[in-house]
Amino acid sequence: VPSAFDCFNISVAHNYDFCTSFMCVCCAKLFVIVLPLFNNYVILTMVINMFKEKLSFLMTITNTTNADLARTISIAPSCISRWRTGKRLPPKQESHISSLVNYFYKKITTNKLEYKLSNIEFFSNSKDFKVTLEKWLIDKNIVFEMNEVVHSQTNSLYYYGDVGKRQAVIKFLNSISTKSNQTLLLFSDESINWMLDENFSNTWSKLLIKTLKNGNKIKIIHTIAREYNEIFESISRWLPLYLTGMIEPYYYPKIRDGVLKRTIFVCGNEAVISSSIGNNTNDMLNIYINDKMAVDSLKKEFNNYLSLCIPLADITTKSKKERINELCSLDNANIVINSYSLSFISTPKDIIFKALTETNNDYLISPLLQRKEVLLNNLKDYTILDIINVTDIFNEKIPYSFVVGAYYTKDDYIKHLENIISMLKEYKNYNVVLKYDMLDSFSIYIKENTELMIEKNDTNTLLISREKNMVNAFWDHHLIYKKEAKNKVIDKLHDIIKQLK
Repeated sequence: VPSAFDCFNISVAHNYDFCTSFMCVCCAKLFVIVLPLFNNYVILTMVINMFKEKLSFLMTITNTTNADLARTISIAPSCISRWRTGKRLPPKQESHISSLVNYFYKKITTNKLEYKLSNIEFFSNSKDFKVTLEKWLIDKNIVFEMNEVVHSQTNSLYYYGDVGKRQAVIKFLNSISTKSNQTLLLFSDESINWMLDENFSNTWSKLLIKTLKNGNKIKIIHTIAREYNEIFESISRWLPLYLTGMIEPYYYPKIRDGVLKRTIFVCGNEAVISSSIGNNTNDMLNIYINDKMAVDSLKKEFNNYLSLCIPLADITTKSKKERINELCSLDNANIVINSYSLSFISTPKDIIFKALTETNNDYLISPLLQRKEVLLNNLKDYTILDIINVTDIFNEKIPYSFVVGAYYTKDDYIKHLENIISMLKEYKNYNVVLKYDMLDSFSIYIKENTELMIEKNDTNTLLISREKNMVNAFWDHHLIYKKEAKNKVIDKLHDIIKQLK
């Protein structure tokens, strides 16, 4: 039989018609032999492709890994991988098929994921979901209609850059704030520059407060791998909300790459997502999503990340006495105290006794006096920076920092200022910074490198954090207060006392 090359030479040099006829006969016979094999190959390929697509779809919607499924049916994870890539034939053993179906049936029904198959026509009239699932997965004659399962996003809106992000988030919060008994899932390690717009910050705060008042809760994953000033800025914005006791703060304890950054805000059937590189958020795409299947996938993503995180702070509503006893164990270190009024450590003992007696809090007298003694003993070896709010215009609503609902008389306020002067002279490690701000809502207590406590003055809510970056962020922030020489602070206190008198 002449080779193809010989036939080519013959056709050119001698008889082209003969050569063409001869080749057609050969090819026809070859086609008769190969066609059945080719048909079988095509059918087999279609079966494999349908199975791998169905299997991958089920594993995706049930959040199943190769290892998870391999353990269930007692085979190697590499076998699952080859099924999913189409490099291995679908299982034929009844035990494997039964195990596959039982696994997915349990995962889908337990997690109420049946709706994720509702776009597949084969399941629309299903009376026995398990039987239908088995037939759909294994039967080679049931086509996997990809167009019906790939859900089109008809409710997505696109926003760009920091301005767009603010618009998307406001739209998200406006919707969520009208609902109740839901949980907001919040995470962002992107640059916080988009939040620094004053109008947006005010609107953001009001909407979050409204959201919490309607009985919703928040789970937030903070990013503590930031500059200390960014950590302080971020946490400070959340403090009023933290102390409602309706927010669960978490953080990821390991270092991320810091290059690719992500934002996920999810609640109900709505979400806002975005990504950026480094701190560059210019013209980044922000997507507002209002699609149940897409939002459910984002909830899975958030919860997968949350499972790797740990609580950032303990937010409690302990009684005053329990908190005092806890505070007593936190000393023997350098300390910063930032009070919303005059500080407890500098309060004269007779004023403590009087204020607690008049407010029927006699039971606190002993632990508070003990607490004061612990703080004074701490001054022997460690420093205390006492940041206090002062005024030279007295009014009858200047509160004590150690009991709710009690206020200074003018004489007691002056007596307290005089005691601060005495302490500055007596203790070399005691330093005072004077503030003339509006009275704060919080008292902050920081033990260097160890612990942060924040207490709201009109509630029993207390935030305690031992996360090192958070503690150090607050420590560094409070050390920026300009510490004046003691004699200058004393002179200023004398002037305030003189003005008050």
